[in-house]
Amino acid sequence: MATEIRTPTDEQLAVIRADRERIMVTASAGAGKTFVLVERYLALVETYDLRPHQILTITFTKKAAAEMKRRIVDRLRAVGRGDEAQEAETGPIQTIHSFCERLLRENSLAAGLDPEFDIMSESEKARLQDECIRQTLAGPMTDYPEAQTLLRTLAGQRQFGSVSPYARLESAIARVLQELRGTETRLEDVEVLLSAEAVQLKWQEVILAEIDEDVRPLVEWDPTVAFATRLSAAYKAAGKKAPNFAKGKSTPADEALAAEQTAGLLQLAYDAWTALEQEMERRQSIDYSLLESRAVRLLDESKETVQRLASQYEVVMVDEAQDVNPMQYRLLNGLGVEQRLFVGDAQQSIYGFRQADVSLFRQQVEEVGPLRLSVNKRTDQGILSFVDDLFSNLWPKEYVRMRDPGPFDPHVIEFPDYSGVEVWEMPERNVGQTVEHIQALIEETGISPGTIAVLTRGARFANDIHQRLEMAGLASRIVGGSEKFYVRLEIRDLANTLKALGDPYDDFALLATLRSPVAGVSLDTIALLGKQSPVVEALAEFEPTVETDRAILSEFKAWFLRLKAYADRLSAWEVLSELFARSGYLASLARRKNGDKMLANVRKLLALAAKEPELGPVEFAEQIREIQRLAHREGDAPADDEDERTITIMTIHKSKGLEFDTVILPDMYTRLSGTAKDVAIHPKLGLVAVKFGKVGNIFHSWINEVKKRNDMEEELRVLYVAMTRAKHRLCIAAHPSPRVTSCLAKEVAKNIGLGTRTLPNVNVRKSGGESSD
Repeated sequence: MATEIRTPTDEQLAVIRADRERIMVTASAGAGKTFVLVERYLALVETYDLRPHQILTITFTKKAAAEMKRRIVDRLRAVGRGDEAQEAETGPIQTIHSFCERLLRENSLAAGLDPEFDIMSESEKARLQDECIRQTLAGPMTDYPEAQTLLRTLAGQRQFGSVSPYARLESAIARVLQELRGTETRLEDVEVLLSAEAVQLKWQEVILAEIDEDVRPLVEWDPTVAFATRLSAAYKAAGKKAPNFAKGKSTPADEALAAEQTAGLLQLAYDAWTALEQEMERRQSIDYSLLESRAVRLLDESKETVQRLASQYEVVMVDEAQDVNPMQYRLLNGLGVEQRLFVGDAQQSIYGFRQADVSLFRQQVEEVGPLRLSVNKRTDQGILSFVDDLFSNLWPKEYVRMRDPGPFDPHVIEFPDYSGVEVWEMPERNVGQTVEHIQALIEETGISPGTIAVLTRGARFANDIHQRLEMAGLASRIVGGSEKFYVRLEIRDLANTLKALGDPYDDFALLATLRSPVAGVSLDTIALLGKQSPVVEALAEFEPTVETDRAILSEFKAWFLRLKAYADRLSAWEVLSELFARSGYLASLARRKNGDKMLANVRKLLALAAKEPELGPVEFAEQIREIQRLAHREGDAPADDEDERTITIMTIHKSKGLEFDTVILPDMYTRLSGTAKDVAIHPKLGLVAVKFGKVGNIFHSWINEVKKRNDMEEELRVLYVAMTRAKHRLCIAAHPSPRVTSCLAKEVAKNIGLGTRTLPNVNVRKSGGESSD
């Protein structure tokens, strides 16, 4: 395939030819950053005589790494650098986790790891963490009086979907581990906060460092008065309005209780965290958080490793640098490599839930001074004008416009033109109305459904849209993990069948198998068999009263009774293979509505089982059930015949880095303020504060206020990413008075003047099917 050769813009050329050690590039959406990275790589080879093995290139995802490698290899071949292209195919173009893994394997002795260590899957990590938390709660806790008190306080407080009497506490511990592991907070940092006194001192120290400098010296040190009261008095003395978090009323006793409960939670989290990583070490199977921290520790403790890396790599190039977390920044800055090029866009930082810290990228941009890639070459001008005008209002100080204004002509007055933009004026999230608008859009414009992407904020709305589109006769598919693979009916049916084959005396599993498409007998037959326990012993001689069930049951017994005799000696994938070969299950699925997707999911389950050949049918079935309980997500497998008639549905996060002719954004009604959780966590500072009950806690309020502000900023960045996926048409839901008072639909409507002015060349679709230009 011929490689596209294009002429770089002046901005792009400045990055490609930059001659300095540290280069920070801020790249707007659609500004050609991948093209620039490839051309920079080529320049390093051609101009600076570097070999591909000397250029460490880091990307955010495996897919991005594969695409980057393909483009680099193709470009090198296009200029006659065949040897370098061959070297680049196996060279260090990889994700940061792949680099960490390679680093630890190559330096396993210094890292204290077996070179054959495994990377633990997310579902396996979740199961192990769950187990460690339960073991911690079952322990004696003799050294932790605060933990004992907290356990007694919260015992019996269940959560929806859980049967554990300690569900609320288990959830709180899991949140601490999830949000602190993988940050720069270490176990040693948590250890110093295991007393109520230490917690309270830390809280006060952090808030004093964050408040206005002229207020700080006015805060009196009087432990007989609540810190909230002293802080409020200091603001009053300074003639300033106290922040919202300082307005709550609390007593010294309230603050002491909050500190005791927080210390108790940290004691439990510390023990669970310790047990989790000790067990990972024992198994020599580690998750990504431990992978990163062990890689950083290796660089901190082994000068020889750093020296070897500094001689091995001449340049480090990092893509999507705005989404790098603090631990990863420590790793990259600790490699000892002087020449670094980081490319990112603060406006597209949307991975705060993975501890990405956009302030680190901004800080390095300020230190070094940026080279800019500002002009979006992907999106039509009308959409760019709309996005630029909207975000110039939302981010008046820092927004970088993407549209090339062209040469200035003082004699020409340019009016905005938002061609290609549609606003769907809906007062609330409405699946039916969304589908009606999609149908109208296709009928009016004649666009192919395969060019449409519906981007949602979450998985539930994606599933709702998918189902309603199918009901309307429009083919659609959910891409990238939005559906819960392990709770699909066909997956549950096979889990029950595996359990029944491996343990035939499990009556529930056998009856569920008989009712499922694996057999397909009637409810009458199930009811009769259910009265004859054990069912498997009654099955051989059982004669159903329903005429149509006789042939079905005879065919089922012909393969089931034979296979169950030795299924427990086979691996799960072998049992599945036998099941598919002997029964009519696959043919039964194929005849059902959406049978192609069901078959694709069944094939995917077989592939997953083949990756764990050590698991028998019962163990694999139990693993599926455990994953269902943990709500682990695995994406549906794509059907083979999806084509240009199929609408794509995916979450906004999954769409990052992609582009579509038409983008539809109907999911704009999530409340922005959110709901304060009983456990507030500040990952960057390693700070935790709890509020189990109605007692006021200024520290809990402060963390929640910071989180609310950060979440709002990130929601706007998520919206920016979503809007900039569109090439030729952007349809966005908005309303000046939505039923949810604080949501993106209202923010967009307010900032574009929806309802107060005519939007130039924008088609506004109203609820009920009306539309107006």
